[in-house]
Order: sequence, then C-alpha cells, then structure tokens
Amino acid sequence: MNFKRVYTSTKTYFVLSFLALVLLVFTSTMAYKQIVVMQKSAEMVSHSLHVYNGISLLTAHYTEADSEEFRDALLKSDKSENVFKAYREEGRVIMDSLMHLLEDDPSQIKRLQSVKGLLGDLYNQLQDLDNTDLETDDTLLQYRDAQKSVISITLYQIRSLKGDILREEQRLMHLRQETYESDKSLAPLLLLLLAFLALLVFILSFLRMYRNKLRIRESENFLRNVLGTTDNVVNYYEPIFNEDNDIVDFIIVYANACNRDYFGLDPDDMLGKTVLEVFPFLEGHDAFSKFLECYNTQEKVKFEIEMTMNGSHMWFESLVTTLSNGILVTSRNITAQERAKNTQLKLKKRLENQNLKLLDNRALLANIFKSISHIVMHFKSIRNANNEIIDFQVLFVNDRINPVTGDIPEEIKNRNVSDVFPEIFKTGVFEHLVNAIDNNKTVKYDVPYEKEGKTHWFSATAIKLGDGVTVTIRETTDEKEKSDQLLQLNEQLVIRNSILNDAESISKIGSFLWYKDSDTSELSDNFYRILGFSPNEFVSSSKKYRDFIHPEDLPIYDMRLKESISGLTSDEFTYRIITNKGKIKYLKTNGQFLDKDGQTVMIGVVQDVTQTIRAAEELRKSNAELQQSNAELESFNRVASHDLQEPLRKIQLFISRIEDMEGETFSEKGSNYFVKVKNAAERMQNLIQNLLAYSRIDSSKTDLERVDLNDVLLKVQEDLANTIKDTEAEIVLDKLPDIHGVFFQMEQLFANLLANALKYRSKTSLPKIEIQSSKVSNAELPTDFRTTSQEYYKIIVSDNGIGFDEKHTEKIFEVFQRLHQKTEYTGTGIGLAICKKIVENHNGYIYAKGTLGAGAQFIIFLPA
Repeated sequence: MNFKRVYTSTKTYFVLSFLALVLLVFTSTMAYKQIVVMQKSAEMVSHSLHVYNGISLLTAHYTEADSEEFRDALLKSDKSENVFKAYREEGRVIMDSLMHLLEDDPSQIKRLQSVKGLLGDLYNQLQDLDNTDLETDDTLLQYRDAQKSVISITLYQIRSLKGDILREEQRLMHLRQETYESDKSLAPLLLLLLAFLALLVFILSFLRMYRNKLRIRESENFLRNVLGTTDNVVNYYEPIFNEDNDIVDFIIVYANACNRDYFGLDPDDMLGKTVLEVFPFLEGHDAFSKFLECYNTQEKVKFEIEMTMNGSHMWFESLVTTLSNGILVTSRNITAQERAKNTQLKLKKRLENQNLKLLDNRALLANIFKSISHIVMHFKSIRNANNEIIDFQVLFVNDRINPVTGDIPEEIKNRNVSDVFPEIFKTGVFEHLVNAIDNNKTVKYDVPYEKEGKTHWFSATAIKLGDGVTVTIRETTDEKEKSDQLLQLNEQLVIRNSILNDAESISKIGSFLWYKDSDTSELSDNFYRILGFSPNEFVSSSKKYRDFIHPEDLPIYDMRLKESISGLTSDEFTYRIITNKGKIKYLKTNGQFLDKDGQTVMIGVVQDVTQTIRAAEELRKSNAELQQSNAELESFNRVASHDLQEPLRKIQLFISRIEDMEGETFSEKGSNYFVKVKNAAERMQNLIQNLLAYSRIDSSKTDLERVDLNDVLLKVQEDLANTIKDTEAEIVLDKLPDIHGVFFQMEQLFANLLANALKYRSKTSLPKIEIQSSKVSNAELPTDFRTTSQEYYKIIVSDNGIGFDEKHTEKIFEVFQRLHQKTEYTGTGIGLAICKKIVENHNGYIYAKGTLGAGAQFIIFLPA
C-alpha cells in the first residue's frame, strides 16, 4: 500500500507558498512606495527651487523701482507709459507664479497677499511720481522728493515681507533636503532588507518542506510499525465496480500481521485478492453490507461480528472508516470480553441468588435483633467545619432500648444523640465513641443508668463502621455486683498474700504445701516456729503433724482431714496443738486442693489465733456488759421520757397557774426570778426532748425508703412558717434529689439547719438561706471517709448570719457544745450533733465552713 499517497497532505506547502508570494508582493509594494516617497521628496526640493527663483524675480522686480536708471528711463522717456505697463505686467506675472507655487502654504499666501498689496501701492506711487516729473516748480519738486521717500518706505516693507517669505522657504527647503537625504539613504537599506527577508522566507519554506518530507517518512515507518504490532486487524480495501457502477466486491490493498495471528492468513498472500475470495463467509453477511454503507455514505460504521475460522470461535468489534479511495477496516478481538461477559452473566445470576440469601439473612438478622437481650445502636458522626465530631445521629436502634429507657426505636431514629441521650456528654460516653472512630479501634466501657431509684450498670462495646459507630450494650448489673464482691475478696486475698510473704514471722501465720499422693509436706519457716521448732528441723508429713494435735481435738481433726481428702475440699476450722515446748496454742487452718504437675496438692495457711480466741472471750464478756449498759440506757430513756418529763410538766403547769393567779402581785425582783424559773423549765424540757431525739436515732437503717428532699423542705418550711415570716427570711432552693433514707430524720436534719440559720441571723440585714444541690464523684469527699457509693449528692445550706470561727468546725457537732452564752442565744447544744448523727446514719458526711460576720455553710454528702 502506498502510504505516501494516502496520508501525505499538501496543505502545508500551499500555506508556505502563499506566505512567500505575499511577502514578495509586500516587498515590491514597499519598494514602489519608497520610490514614490523619494520622487515626492525631489519634487518638494524642486518646488522650493522654483519658489526661490520666483522670489529672486520679485526681488529684482521691486529693486528695479529703487534704481535711478529705472526712474530716469521711466520719467524721461517718451514711452514712459508703455514702460510702466510692461513693468506692472511683469510684477503681476511674478506674483501669480508665486501664488501658484505657494498655494498649499496658507501662511505664505497670506504674506504674498500683503506683498501684492504693497506692489499695488508701489505702482501707484511710481505713477504719481511720473506725473509730476515735467513740472519745475519748487513745490512740486518738494512733493516729488517726498514721494520718493514714500516709495522707499514701500520698498522697505516689501523687502521685509520678502525676507519673511524667503526665511520660511529656507526652513522648508532645509526640511525637504533632510527628508530627501533620509529617503535617499533609507531606500537601498529597505530594499536590501526586504530582499533578505524574502530570501529568508524562501529558505524557511524550503526547510519546512524538507522537514515535512522527513516527518512523512518517519510517520510512514511509524504507521507501518504500529500496524505491524497492534493487536487489532487492520485491512484497507478499494472497491470493485461492475458495468452498472455498483460495488460487487473489494480488493485487498493492505493487511497487517494480525491476519496471520487470528485467521492463519499470510498478509502478503492476501494482497491483490478480493474480500469475498479471502473471507467467503462474508458473502450475504451483514458485515459486507456495512462495508458498502460506509463507502456510500462516507460515514463511520461500527458493528460486531461472530465468526469461526481454523476451528476457533471468535468475536470481533469492527470500525469501518473511509480512507482515500477505499475503506479502512479495524477489527478488535473481543473474544475474551465476550467470554467475560458470559462469565459475568453467570456471576450476575449467582449474585442474584446470593442477594436472595442476603435478604433472608437480613430478615434473620432483624429477628435476631428483636430476640437478643442486647441493645444494638448505630450512630452517624456529625462534624463541624474543622472536621471535629460534635454530635451523632441515630440511624438504627433495636427494640431492646424500650424496656430500659422507655424510648420507641422509630421515634428516635434520625434524631441527634444530644436530643435523645444528652447524658452521654456528662458521663464520658461521648469521648469513648469519638475515640472508637478517630483511632479506628474497638472501645469497651461501662456506664451507669438510673432507673426507678436504682443504679443499673451496662457494658458497651463501640466499633467504628464507616464514619459512624455501632454500639452494643448489655446489662451487667448482676455481674457488677458480683465483680464488686469478687474485688473485695481479691483485696482480702492480696492482703493475706502480702501478710504471708512479708510478715509471717511477726503475724503468727504459717503456710504449707501438702502432696496428697506422697504424703509429704513443705512448711514455711514461721510454721516451724509456731510448732516450736527451727525451720526445717524435721521432715513434715500429715502423720508427723498429727502428733502435735491436742488429744481432745484429735477426733475432729481426723474427721475433717478425712472429709477433705475424700471430697478434695477444705473448710476453715480451729483446733489446738501442743508445741515442742509444751505450750497449748489455738491454730486456725484453711486451704484448697489443686492439681500441680499431675499431683493432687493442698495449699493452705495456718494462723496462731490463741490471742484472738482469748480476746474473743474477753469481747464476749464486754458484750455482755454492753448489753447491760444498753438495758440501763433503755431504762434511762423510759425515765427521761416519762419519769423526768412528768414532774417537769407538773412544774410547768403550776408555774403557769401561779403566773395567771399571782403574777400581777409579784414584785419586780420576784417577777424576774419567776421568769428565770419559767425559762429554766422550758430549757430543761427542750434538753430532755433533744436527748431523746439523739438517743432514738437508729443506725440499723431497716426502714429506708425513697425520700424526695423537695417534699422534706416543703414540710420544714410549713413548720417554720411563723419564724420565717417574723424574720422576713428569704429561702432560695435548688431542685433537690431523691435519696434512700428515713423521712422524719431528713425532716429533722433540715429543720435543725434552717432553725440554726434563722436563730443565728445577722442583726444588720434580713436573713437569706440558700440550698444548692449537685451530683459529684466520691473523689470530692475526704480521704479518711470510707465511701460506699461511686457518686454522692452534694447539698450546701448557706446563710448570711453571724457565722463562726473555722477553728470550731469540729466542736460545733459535739453534744452540748455551744459557741455562745445561753443569755445570747437559746439552745441545748444538741441540734448539730443530731444533724451529724442523722447524716452518718445515712452513710453520708457533713462538715461546716464559716467566717465571723459573713455567714456559714453546712455541706452534706449523701449517697446517690
């Protein structure tokens, strides 16, 4: 195939030739223009010379009028009139010539007009002089001399104007000479430059055409290489026409090597043959009609064809385009693609089956979510402009949320977590969820939840999913309680191990290791000392150890040992031994069986509890004495509540009657004594009642119930309503919590605190009492206070009263302790002691802060 004929384009050559022709025309035009410019410059110089001649003639013309010879010829000649006419005609001709030469210069024309007027005056003056020349009269002679003077003045004016005209022409002549010289020197350079430029364009055009020829050769070679190495079948066909000028076939002009690879046809053998001869299956095939369609419409045609050649079944995607006098057919082997498509159809069908299974699995998963006891939620992150997580959106939650929080899943979906569960921002849960997403790790955490006055514990697992987090929550309240118990047991075990390892010699504790199968034992050093021996002084075994057992305790020891061996269990029990030195000691032993290296081994601890048992005996005696004291206290309570109050009530009754009957007859001194007696009786009654209240505060806490402190404060304010009204006190209350406690004790606690604040009010301002409440962790309580809860309610009762010095902080809570004289403020000194006992009875803590003259604060911590 002749690629040069097919692919060579002459467009570039036409463009270059056209540019060269344009440049040649441009060069000729510029040369012609330069010649024209030089001609104009020469004409302007010639014009200036003509003007100079005209000015010279004008100078000679008016200068002649100034000469004596001309005047004599004009005045003395008989033909003076003809001479004057000729002279005047000469001047007109000169002026017309100058006017014609200077008609393109308005300034010069204006000067010539002035000269023309002066010449007219000169002619008139000469004519007047000619008329007076024949007279000899003296007067006329004087007039003639004067007339000559006038002529001289006129000539002077003409000379001046002529000088201006001449100077202007000299200036123009100088400019025109410079222009002519410039044009004269520029013309050869310009012509040479244009000629050089034209030559350069022709050279560049030649180089361009030569390069294009080289590129065409390179492109031809490149195209041959591409067609030889491409994976596509590329054939070029030219049509074969019949007598009716219809295409009956195509002759193969070019075929690349892919024909050999795919069809087993040699490209060289194909050249010159017809398409139907080489590919007979195309006769009547739709592909052949596509060839005809492309050639006839001169548009691209794309189609797919399936064929079988040399036993191979193949698919091709063909693109037919017109090229020169024929068509170019490019066929891409898509056999692998078709096979992949068939495979994809099979995979699609399999995927559809899997999708059906997935739907079943989804339904199964939905049923699982409904049936499991775990709460499952999925949150989507909500981020701010800095890409920081500020909230979450609830995307999914199963039905198990309802029994816990009362929420309905469909109602909380697509809502923000800050609206549905705002408490997560206070409990640290939000930080756990953010940590799971930012660090892409599974985060496990525990979270408490208050429900119906009870703290429920939940264990949660947060796992990142996309830009969100899936949270699985299960209730672990029972596990938490068991874990706390186990923790306490572990703490005890740690303590025992620490004692065993670090202080056996000083704590009277020993340890042992007994191998059941071989009946050998290993005793600790202190165990030997407890038995009265030095360490490792004898070889121990169960038979050897039995010799130390007190004869009276031997039967129970043998029974316990037999039970332990048969059941592989060991219970703690106490027995007596007789040491090597004959002393009787009480030992408490405990152990457990385990498997060690395939042997049954008991590990145990013994403790010398001789002093403990003896101390227990002493304690039993002390308890008996305490019970006697309690009985006496009970008796005192009965006496205080009945026997003491009965005569006191009678004393108060008689005091009241005496005051009613004899009060007006008392002297002033007697009246004062009577008031003191009355006050002393009232104080005695208050003291007895407060002592009874203090002694009746029960620490057994068997009657604890859910107490709303808001109801307690409402009841206290009703009881103190008159005092509050009389003192015009202001009471500011926070929303108070519910606690587990005894209602009347809480009422007594706050009644005492409010009564104290009202009693010890400032004398300069109205009393103001504030009660604030918040939930805090147990870390805020004093370290020496043994906490029983993770969280506490902190209640602060503040007043603006007289306050107190903080060095008396502990003293004010003691019984009968007062900071003021009874003459200043009434009271028994038991009220705050009662408050402290009530708070401690509720496993709480109370302390006070104050400043003299600036009020006091009572801070109460109660378990949440």
